[in-house]
Amino acid sequence: MPPHVMAALRAPHIWWQVGAAIVRRRWLRPLAPILMSPLVALYCRARRLLKKRGVSRRRWACSLCRRRARWKCVRCLRSYYCSRQCQNVSWHIVHKHVCYKPARFWWSFVIYGITILAAFPGMLRDPFLYDLALSFIPISFYVMAVLGGGVATFLKKAAGLDLRGRFLELIVVLATGWLVGISWGLVWGFFGETDRCVGVLRGYEHEKLLALVNAVLLKSGVTWFLFVDRMISISALQPWVCTNDKQGCFSHLPHANAEMIMTDTSCRSDLSVVLWLWFAAGASLTITTLWKRRRRAARPHQD
Repeated sequence: MPPHVMAALRAPHIWWQVGAAIVRRRWLRPLAPILMSPLVALYCRARRLLKKRGVSRRRWACSLCRRRARWKCVRCLRSYYCSRQCQNVSWHIVHKHVCYKPARFWWSFVIYGITILAAFPGMLRDPFLYDLALSFIPISFYVMAVLGGGVATFLKKAAGLDLRGRFLELIVVLATGWLVGISWGLVWGFFGETDRCVGVLRGYEHEKLLALVNAVLLKSGVTWFLFVDRMISISALQPWVCTNDKQGCFSHLPHANAEMIMTDTSCRSDLSVVLWLWFAAGASLTITTLWKRRRRAARPHQD
């Protein structure tokens, strides 16, 4: 057995110890891949996005010895190895018990579905509202990853300062939470509860931008949500889905109103900040894409 494998088994890292402790208990073995694999998959996707956008520069480490990895498990694509020896040892001790099979997807779906319903009890009363609010989590993460990668790329090319690494990753994660909080308040404000708007830059408003978004996006959204609420209230699903007998079908969907969010000072300022961040991310993504395409373009052969 290679020395680096023996050294890794003598002094395993913390996550290897946690995985080995879980699989030693037979009653935890069936639950481990169902609970852990979706979280690991989200982490891997987030790491790949940060790497692609220029925020992270860390390479994947071997799941056993923590050296630089060369390939990954071909079934779950979530465990990385530096050599066949590490992969063989890891498979027989830990990974064969937690490797994610396609058949376990529905068990994960059921367990995490129940967890989400327990965390957000109102989701059954207003599924469209919560779906809209939760969709801002990946959107906000992507926006902040693009902005962070754009700033890091600019400073690296202009001043030779490399900001990529764990500190910038932490900033992106914290900024994502901040932007999700603002967006969550805007969604509730759109459905009538304007007191949930944060008002992060109270008094900052861009009149022309807000008027454009109100005419193009918000009013169309009001029409769409009222149409969906009306169609479900007169459909055969009404006895099983609807929770509001007085007006419409759902609790908050009939209260969608673009004018309320446009008249509240906090909501207007929050909407201006979110829109500017989105536009800045779009501009940064466009410039970065064009610059990379130009750099990779085929150059004429010089004899």
